[in-house]
Amino acid sequence: MLKFNLRTTFIALVMTASVAACGGGGGGGDGSDVAAPASPSLSSDIPASALASVDALIAFMNNLIDTGTNDTSEPILLGESVLPVSDTI
Repeated sequence: MLKFNLRTTFIALVMTASVAACGGGGGGGDGSDVAAPASPSLSSDIPASALASVDALIAFMNNLIDTGTNDTSEPILLGESVLPVSDTI
């Protein structure tokens, strides 16, 4: 039993060391070759009329659905649009 525990412990230590050793990546550069993340778009595909009320937003969304929006179409950009809300709906 002691031999099994000693062998298991040794294998666990070797595995831990090998996993820790492969996480480096090195490079040693100043990071200037890393591309900056793209900033989010401030433009919006939602017309101002759809942002006027919840009913107008629902009508706009229903129109998108009726005109053939599907899984392969481009996503609608929200940008910094603030969608209307209502506690009564």
